[in-house]
Amino acid sequence: MNAIDRLTAIEDIARTKAEYFRCIDEQDWDGLVKVFTADAETDMRDAVEPHNPDLLSNDPREFAQNNAYVLAGVKTAHFGYMPRIDVLNEDEAVGIWSMEDWLWVPAGNPVMPAGRMHGWGHYHDRYQRVGGRWLMSATRLTRVKLEFEG
Repeated sequence: MNAIDRLTAIEDIARTKAEYFRCIDEQDWDGLVKVFTADAETDMRDAVEPHNPDLLSNDPREFAQNNAYVLAGVKTAHFGYMPRIDVLNEDEAVGIWSMEDWLWVPAGNPVMPAGRMHGWGHYHDRYQRVGGRWLMSATRLTRVKLEFEG
């Protein structure tokens, strides 16, 4: 893989991750499914405190449905920045993204208390090129800090 192909892959991967964040914030659950491979692993066990062993899945539809339930009525703003993306070969890559998110939770949410959550952490991702498009084949969110106000 030459330098231009590698840089093109990195840009395409960054666009996939940007689409992931956009879909969550716009609550576009069908779009969210489309940024993943069919059997992608989503590991959010350490995205919340305490560690939740139930937040591991190999079904992007289940991941989207869980987000739809948890984030119903919630306003969110997700940011991913300072990625380190390593293209392993023409069809595989890995990346680590610094992340920050804000959640404004209304009263009556079935999972979270009303108020505001602000978090920081890292996404650890694997990517696979399928049909010429870079998709996420795995994502794991780890947290550095969570703050709650409400």
